[in-house]
Amino acid sequence: MLIPSSFRKLPEENGCYNNQVVLGGTVSQMSSALGQLSHCKFLGEAHYQVSHSTYSPQWGAAEYGARIATANRVQATYKSYEYNFLYQSTDQSERLALLFVYGADYTAGSCQIDAELRDTASNSYTGAVLDYGISFTAPQHLEALQVNFGQAFPVDRWVFSGAREIAAPTNTSPELPRPLYVPTANRGDLLNIKVTINSLSLIAVHIYDVYRLEVTP
Repeated sequence: MLIPSSFRKLPEENGCYNNQVVLGGTVSQMSSALGQLSHCKFLGEAHYQVSHSTYSPQWGAAEYGARIATANRVQATYKSYEYNFLYQSTDQSERLALLFVYGADYTAGSCQIDAELRDTASNSYTGAVLDYGISFTAPQHLEALQVNFGQAFPVDRWVFSGAREIAAPTNTSPELPRPLYVPTANRGDLLNIKVTINSLSLIAVHIYDVYRLEVTP
């Protein structure tokens, strides 16, 4: 059976009541729609906001209880921080695209974001490495301001891993940005994306399933 790539509506409800005989076009519509569902991979995603101080000293001691601008503070303690973000994959999860929101201070040192993929079979934080992952560095991938460290209030920036189709990686240390690869045996498992940052303020992390849709040419 050919699987159409264009959208197909289901038949009208009044033509599909129980105990009613359906023929011809109605059967064809239902068959076509079910065929499309059998070749559909449902998109998964996860979104995290990182909880730490993003206040700028420009706002004074009161700090107003909330961020009131798109600037964020980079503090001296934001070095070699590690975060663990859980992601519930599906049986169809092949690759995971990452979008980071951050603020960076170039004079603080080497600004960097590393991300690797781990399983959670034994422990959510120390599971086996499934993909040794990727590294974003400044100035190649990250935009960082040259200001006095500790008083920096750079504006929010975004960096994206891309969504290209990749084969199973063979690297044993972080490489250039790309989607993370989910091995076949781990698809459908609860996964851990370990993120290590240096000299920047991580604000948010967004994770998206990347997949290739199967259609009949």
